[in-house]
Amino acid sequence: RGMMKSSLHKEIEFIVEVPTMTTVDPAPVNFNITPESLENVKASSVASIPRFIITGRLHRTNCGINLPFTGEIVIEESQAPIKSIELQLVRVELVAHAEGQAKEATEIQNIQLADGD
Repeated sequence: RGMMKSSLHKEIEFIVEVPTMTTVDPAPVNFNITPESLENVKASSVASIPRFIITGRLHRTNCGINLPFTGEIVIEESQAPIKSIELQLVRVELVAHAEGQAKEATEIQNIQLADGD
């Protein structure tokens, strides 16, 4: 191919949806988030986090790709002003092997739900 010709290589993302005969019943989940409930924070650092209480509900734990991901979130208490609220969807893969288990988390999407206090 000549130097001025466009590339023959192209990437495209697509989704394959396979209809199923069975439906998964929605399994709503309530949640509460406080500084003490955070998993990725050292115990010695929890005292320095401003106090907050966030409650909410996810309408379903299994969500088909063609269905909306829905729920509610309520800020019950916050000692510090809120700059933004973001929802991070993370896929966690767990692989068992002879030495134990390997766990890997991958961010799928980050959505800003609110901006400002």
